[in-house]
Amino acid sequence: MKILCVTPNVAVDRTLAVPGFAAGTVWRAASVSASCGGKGVNVARTLACLGQRATCAGLLAGHGGRLAAGLAEAEGLDAVWTWIEGETRTCIIVVGADGETTVINEPGTTVSTGDWNRFVDDVVSAANGADAACIAGSLPPGVPAGGLAGLIAAAGAGGRRVWVDTSGPVLAEAVAAGAAIKINGPEAGVLLGRPVAMVADAVEAASEIRHRGAVAAAVTLGGDGAVLVTDDGVWQARPPAIAVISAVGSGDCFLAGLTAGLLDGRPPAEALRLAVAAGTANALRIAAGYVDTDDLARILQATEAKSVS
Repeated sequence: MKILCVTPNVAVDRTLAVPGFAAGTVWRAASVSASCGGKGVNVARTLACLGQRATCAGLLAGHGGRLAAGLAEAEGLDAVWTWIEGETRTCIIVVGADGETTVINEPGTTVSTGDWNRFVDDVVSAANGADAACIAGSLPPGVPAGGLAGLIAAAGAGGRRVWVDTSGPVLAEAVAAGAAIKINGPEAGVLLGRPVAMVADAVEAASEIRHRGAVAAAVTLGGDGAVLVTDDGVWQARPPAIAVISAVGSGDCFLAGLTAGLLDGRPPAEALRLAVAAGTANALRIAAGYVDTDDLARILQATEAKSVS
């Protein structure tokens, strides 16, 4: 099986461990790392940890883009990049104490309509031979109206399932385009105009998202796990309690686990259980989009999943 992981707004992620961090003074980092970032890249990274084949696709520009491409290559991530003018963004992740993480995301370089159309064409080519696709993260400035819907159609050409994890105004576009949707509770709340904090809220939200056009919907709730709604039913999974190091990338790991589990033919409850365990395992590490297989095995054993009537 092969999964195409599309990141419209790739970044160079700089992660700094700064114990005790707080705004308003000078700090020295205990450790610093740089990686090719963006939600879709994190999904691909996690799929590699799970033993799955993945190809990254995304927009890159300038010196930052060359750095991001080199970092991805050094990791062994397969990639097909679309190069444009400008400069790929840098995002700063500061990991403090007790799982408190501060993330500063740059908006990304502005794309032209021609850039975006070329990117969509490249995604069509990259999707050849893929069994499923994930489109994850924000869109860069300048994407034309209907641009995400066009990208979803390109990634799903031939009938492959496309999962989308995004937020803000374009989330409604993804839902209406008939994608499968993975979002967290706050994102679902913004889309629907009401709080989504409890499991019952998430079930109602996922059901409404499907009613609006999505073929499937998963809503994550952090330590309370996640729910999944498809044509075949409604499921809930909950992980064991852990001491969180950094939750950055946990949603991406969840999406990787869910996509891989469903492609492998696992029943929906088991695919959801794998997804929740993968997202939880990521929170035990500073590195975003990384799952240690020993952590995963231990957490998977303690993760519960059930059908919700």
